Amino acid sequence: MSGGVVTKVGRDQQNGQNSKTIEQKRDEEQVQHAEANSLALTMRSGLEAISKEIRDLKTEMKKDLTTLKEQVTEDVKSEINDLKREMYQQLSANTKTLQAQGSRIAEAEGRIAETETWNMEVKDALCKSLKQQQMLQDKLTDIEGRSRRNNIRIFGIPEDKEGDSAPKYLHQLLTTELSLPPNVNLQIQRAHRALAQKPNINSPPRSMIVHFLEFTVKEMVLKKAWQKKIVVEGRPLIFDHDYATEVVQKRKAYNGIKKLLKEKGIRFQTPLTKMRIPGTTDRSSTDPHKKQHAMPWQRVGERREGTARRAKEKLQEFERITQDSE
Repeated sequence: MSGGVVTKVGRDQQNGQNSKTIEQKRDEEQVQHAEANSLALTMRSGLEAISKEIRDLKTEMKKDLTTLKEQVTEDVKSEINDLKREMYQQLSANTKTLQAQGSRIAEAEGRIAETETWNMEVKDALCKSLKQQQMLQDKLTDIEGRSRRNNIRIFGIPEDKEGDSAPKYLHQLLTTELSLPPNVNLQIQRAHRALAQKPNINSPPRSMIVHFLEFTVKEMVLKKAWQKKIVVEGRPLIFDHDYATEVVQKRKAYNGIKKLLKEKGIRFQTPLTKMRIPGTTDRSSTDPHKKQHAMPWQRVGERREGTARRAKEKLQEFERITQDSE
């Protein structure tokens, strides 16, 4: 009996303990649930705060982006406007420069064209002047040659051989060596050495020039001298016409040909040079008009009447002065 009571009491105690344990668990669960709710509320409030901060941040960022966009847009517009303004100013300056250069180029082209025209007119006048000068030079050479027609030039007479009187010495020499009659009168007007510096002893002597009064006497003496070999102090004398300086220079150009003809034994004759006038059948190769056509610079375009007229007037004035001087 007592055992059963003890068992019942023990069971009651055990049940009481179990009930207490369940209540404790229930309390703990409530506490945990309350804590969980509190934590959830805290988290919810935190999330709401974070969400609000995010919304505020988005709003602020949106405002900042809008402001930045507007500022960037304004800056870009300002930069573009400045660039446009600078480009326009530069383009305007370049346009003015090109216009100035265009006007200068046009002016330069006009001056070049005028210079070319004037150059050709001057060339024409110069060629005609050169032609007239050459003709006058030929006339002068012909006059000089005619003034020397009565002269004979003798090469090979030793220096100072003539003594005090060259005409007397040459009269005696020619009369003796050419076997002329004693009473012949050669009519030597004057005789002298070539107007050059006296050479050294071992150098060839200067030539002697003899002027006769009569051309026929001069020709007779020259022909006889060519037919006979005259030697003085072991040196052969050479007789020739007294040519003008220009004629001598032209004749020197044929020295090689004359030497070759002598070596081959071919007889030849070199008469006095005749005057050649451009425009005849025997036209000179140095004709100024031929030189003009051989020039690389040729006329471009038509001549200007004013320039041509001025050049023509100057040329006529030059011709008039030349004719008056003649």
